[in-house]
Amino acid sequence: MTFTPLTGVIPPVCTPLTPDREVDVPSLLRLVDHLVDGGVQGLFVLGSTSEAAYLTDAQRRLVVESVAAHVGGQLPVLAGAST
Repeated sequence: MTFTPLTGVIPPVCTPLTPDREVDVPSLLRLVDHLVDGGVQGLFVLGSTSEAAYLTDAQRRLVVESVAAHVGGQLPVLAGAST
């Protein structure tokens, strides 16, 4: 397996929530599009923006799977993991 070093701007991505505290996937993907259109070299979901600590495992999975599928391999997606 070959690894390419990460370089450039890889911002933490906030996770938008609905008023019912569910992941707002359409808003999340609009944010991702905005960042990608701005020229980032990767995305860091569930990272240092702190809301990940308050999401369920299912919500975290939804965030990672939604963003990874949306960018379709065009740039790296890093996912934070914590206990």
